[in-house]
Amino acid sequence: MTVAFGGPNRYTDRAMVAAHAKARENGLNDSHFDAVVDHLVQTLTESGVGDADIQQVGAVAESVRNDILGR
Repeated sequence: MTVAFGGPNRYTDRAMVAAHAKARENGLNDSHFDAVVDHLVQTLTESGVGDADIQQVGAVAESVRNDILGR
């Protein structure tokens, strides 16, 4: 998530598509991704993060949906 949100790219392992392959084989789909994003938004809201920042975080999360889901 650090790289997806613009942090330092120190990740040197598999690409996101490959890293999530096993999870997809076990049924990872949009509903699971949505649940993770919902939990992230809820946590940010409870932590007092502003709506504009939460929307920006949501947009970044959405930008990696297809890679994680292998599309």
